[in-house]
Amino acid sequence: MTGIKKIITGFLTLTVSGLMLTGCNTDMTKGLREHYTKEEASDELKTGAEKMEEWIGKNCPDGKAVSMENSFCQLTGGPIFLTGFVEGEFSDGRETYDYLMNVENGELYLDPGGEKRQEFYDECRALVEEGLGVDELIMDKSEYSNMSFVLSMGMEDRIMVDEAHKPGAETDDKLKKGALGFWLTNIETHGYLPASLVLSDGEVRDFVRDRDRKDLIVVGMNVYVPEETDLSIYTVDNIESIEKEYGLYFERLILNTDKEQLDFNQNGDERNVSISKNEK
Repeated sequence: MTGIKKIITGFLTLTVSGLMLTGCNTDMTKGLREHYTKEEASDELKTGAEKMEEWIGKNCPDGKAVSMENSFCQLTGGPIFLTGFVEGEFSDGRETYDYLMNVENGELYLDPGGEKRQEFYDECRALVEEGLGVDELIMDKSEYSNMSFVLSMGMEDRIMVDEAHKPGAETDDKLKKGALGFWLTNIETHGYLPASLVLSDGEVRDFVRDRDRKDLIVVGMNVYVPEETDLSIYTVDNIESIEKEYGLYFERLILNTDKEQLDFNQNGDERNVSISKNEK
């Protein structure tokens, strides 16, 4: 058990079609809220096993999936969906890692352990500071201050447009799209990295700064920047040019000085920037 299904246990919330959705663990009503069939779950596992066997054959002959199970988006008082990933434990013949595999593209991601997770976090932070042109991103002591970095893991189409708020979408589809984005952007504490990078003990800095990497780095933050920072330079065009140059995607971006707060957000296809007075 990797604990992925327990990840959405925090106090973060997501409003989708007027419903407040908060992560939770499995409860006694699970069977009533499963928005997938046993056949769909079984097919996803079968595909995952085939993709895993293919990946091992190409990349790690001594590798083995020690365990494999479906991964779910689970929402309080709402439906439970399949994520399109399988999870479990993977052994390369020497060490065992928690893993996630995208069953659509067959990409394998491993939890590299605390040291490399911290290295990934630090390198991503430095990359974003460079992209935004600030000396430091500052976390204060409030409960709202946060900073997260997670790979898109082949889910770009599910997070780059806020499907949950697009008009005309079926309620179930809104819930699923919103849940998948929520699930992805809240697994940052696990810091999964491509298996090829982890098993080769590759340089995390080189990976983060590789403009040709497959995955975007999804960024979520509410931080302070140096007081002299001119927040007005961060227009939608400016932020999107930073994303393109550095291989980032700002899923959530709030920048503060003592006097002002910049909020960059997305609603459907539209992305917006607003600046307001900062009331501490």
